Amino acid sequence: MSVCSCRLLHFPWLLLKPLTPTTLAFATPDRNGRIGRLISCGSTQTVSPSPDALETYGETLRWQASLKKKVVMRVGYVGTNYRGLQMQRDEHSLSTVEEELETALYKAGGILESNYGNLHKIAWARSSRTDKGVHSLATTISLKMEIPDNAWKGDPYGIHLASHINAYLPEDIRIFSILPSKRSFDPRRECNIRKYSYLLPAEIIGMRSNCSSSEVDHHISDFNDILSTFEGDHPFHNYTVRSKYRRKFPLKKSRRDRRSTMEEKRVDAASASEPGESDEELMENEFASNRKGRDEHAPQGTGLDENLRDFCQNHRDDLRSRSSDNVIRARWLHEPDQKDRISSSHFRKILHCSCGKLENLLGSGYVEISIWGESFMLHQIRKMVGTAVAVKRNLLPRDILTLSLAKFSRVVLPLAPSEVLILRGNNYVVRKGPIDFARPEMTALAESEAVLSTVDKFYRTIMLPQLARFLDPSRPPWKGWVERLDEHTPIPDMQLDEIRAAWESWKETAEIRKGAV
Repeated sequence: MSVCSCRLLHFPWLLLKPLTPTTLAFATPDRNGRIGRLISCGSTQTVSPSPDALETYGETLRWQASLKKKVVMRVGYVGTNYRGLQMQRDEHSLSTVEEELETALYKAGGILESNYGNLHKIAWARSSRTDKGVHSLATTISLKMEIPDNAWKGDPYGIHLASHINAYLPEDIRIFSILPSKRSFDPRRECNIRKYSYLLPAEIIGMRSNCSSSEVDHHISDFNDILSTFEGDHPFHNYTVRSKYRRKFPLKKSRRDRRSTMEEKRVDAASASEPGESDEELMENEFASNRKGRDEHAPQGTGLDENLRDFCQNHRDDLRSRSSDNVIRARWLHEPDQKDRISSSHFRKILHCSCGKLENLLGSGYVEISIWGESFMLHQIRKMVGTAVAVKRNLLPRDILTLSLAKFSRVVLPLAPSEVLILRGNNYVVRKGPIDFARPEMTALAESEAVLSTVDKFYRTIMLPQLARFLDPSRPPWKGWVERLDEHTPIPDMQLDEIRAAWESWKETAEIRKGAV
């Protein structure tokens, strides 16, 4: 029996339906094996498909849709080969996870050709975004999908429905379940807990292969004492790009300026989905903003003698290449700085932060760090891990954790690699008056044994084998990262003493004010 016949027996709502010539031409794989985007859905121009495309996609199994309904999907993926989750509407050699999902949904019959290429038309929404290289086992996506009759008959968790779409996805992206959802469901707003895991090579924090069990237990206990400092409600402004979460208070503009303001908003909206700064750019900008006398020795104007200009340039380069005392890595804001304000947007609540037991994968020892929180900012988890590792390696003092979580401190902290960060799970609640309750479909996605077994299978057979190469501390990304960490992370004692004194003074003043009230 052919493959098509077998699938028709398992999925009676399938229809053997060829793609249209227009869509087929855009669905032809490029030289990298990726499916192209449908540039213009409304175009009436007919494009002749190539013979190869007809042979590959001439007979595509698509279900016969009977209605359009809002659904919720639990999605997992290995982010190594993608530049993040969110759709990017620009040309790039790397695809995004949402691009692959949209193409697979269309080919399976879940998206009409008239809606293909525009996620807004199908009310696409996600629980959270992940950066380039980050992985997920629990991303929740809601959308209005074209649904066949009796889609969930004999399939209460939508696993068979998901399996049909998975046939059009690469093996490192999987839909675990598809369930009907209420129209009011908002995956981002109703997600109250996000659970992340970070797989850290054990040797990075001192657990070598020749360590005894008692030494391993000591290292894990010590590391847990460090990690527990993050728990609670704190300002994590030093653990992200502060400007991205700073409230902007625009000045009042005249009517003449309103038109230009609207144009700026359009530009901002268009660039909102563009990739952010790279890790190198991020660290360079942080050091640049804290560097002493950055422009003090720069030649000004154009009338300087060439020799004098060269002398100034060489002098500036010499200053930058000297010891770390020339860089302000930690400081205290004694006076308010309107350009560096901290607001409630920089506060985050961490519910759980701990390290598990020593595990082994293909000869590499590692520990799994679990970090649960209500929400996270850009790079927050990676900076938390990087800082904890620096403290464990005695590159930073223990009290840097408390100092960095003080509202008026400004500290440059290390950023850990993204290759081993995983979104493991989410919790969802709906507030109705004084009572919080969970939607049944969200409980099924998060807790049902049928769904969890498919998630675990993907994690064990697909994700972990691909992550194994990132757990060797002698290979990238760890080798270079540890070298940079050891060289650039330490903070000069003078700066540490200054920020400690300011912290103690601020704490005493706060206690006096509290006692006066």
